[in-house]
Amino acid sequence: MKTVAVIFGGQSVEHDISIITALQAIKKMPKGFEAFPIYITHEGMLMCGDNLTDAKTYLDFSKRVKNPFLVTIDFKEKCFILLKNNKIKKKVKVDCALLCNHGHGGEDGSLQGLLELAGIAYTSSTVASSVLTMDKTLTKLMLAYEHIRNLPYVQFDISEYKASKLKILQKIKQKLGFPCIIKPANLGSSVGIDICECEAKLEKQIDQAYLYDERILVEKYLSNAEEYSCAVIKINEKVLSGKVNRVKKEKIYTFEDKYIKEQEDGKVEIEKSLLEKIKKEAISSYKACRCDGVVRVDFLYDRKKKQLYVNELNSIPGSLSFNMFDGSFEDLISVLIAEGKEKQVNKSREIYKFNSRAIESFIKLSDGRSKK
Repeated sequence: MKTVAVIFGGQSVEHDISIITALQAIKKMPKGFEAFPIYITHEGMLMCGDNLTDAKTYLDFSKRVKNPFLVTIDFKEKCFILLKNNKIKKKVKVDCALLCNHGHGGEDGSLQGLLELAGIAYTSSTVASSVLTMDKTLTKLMLAYEHIRNLPYVQFDISEYKASKLKILQKIKQKLGFPCIIKPANLGSSVGIDICECEAKLEKQIDQAYLYDERILVEKYLSNAEEYSCAVIKINEKVLSGKVNRVKKEKIYTFEDKYIKEQEDGKVEIEKSLLEKIKKEAISSYKACRCDGVVRVDFLYDRKKKQLYVNELNSIPGSLSFNMFDGSFEDLISVLIAEGKEKQVNKSREIYKFNSRAIESFIKLSDGRSKK
């Protein structure tokens, strides 16, 4: 039986959605694999326990968790360590880590970097790609470089805004106009996003977005735009697109629309030409951002102008977008694990040691200077 560390939670506004993704994945773990759940608390501690597969545990984790252990990593043995009262109780070697984290601290490259340092195989994109797709402004720069169309925008961080507020507000007014849409650059699940209808509300709504991120993205708002999503996955170095879904929404696709409201059947007939274009652009975006694993690419379509725009890429999508592929959830997890392991094998072949004799030269030079 092979062991898969399922990592989820974290210091993120998408914490709860990450828990749901992980519980779904654990339930559908393929035959021959055993899930080892690792929960990252709101405080950033890695924990395991006897009842991490029970959703009720997370209603009040500190009181409901049974037989909790603190989890850390043994970088030498490339395994996880279970601690209780600062004493090692168990070491767990895993075949791969299935990342179910959304947002800050998990989807942004932080967790990927930790696992790479430890030499532990993991699903999802690499550190660089995760950073690129998490930061919407960097995503836009890369898409533009690859000639993939996205909406006009203005981006700035909090220090720029404080130093040049009037200049930035004027730029938004001239380049984008109203209404415009204001987004924290490094957030997902539509948290912190709002539509600014007029200039009078702009400053207040920017200040609100800064509660979630220090970098802000303001985009041109397309009224009556249609929203679509397409999942993309890499299998044996081939990048393949999944199904295309049309998103049902009001003005924007809110957090409540995504996760709280009861979802209607999102299947709608999409004309063949648009369907093919979405799939093609989804694959191009995946490749442009050097993604791995499963990624959901979101689109906006201006039917009046017949113009398609890439909105954003989600490198660890909710529920891993298993419903956007023809196969089962178990099949998807099997592919992700296999690809994660292959990526680690390729990484392990890289050379990190080089006998440069630089230290010996430094010592000689230092000794020579000290004698003068």
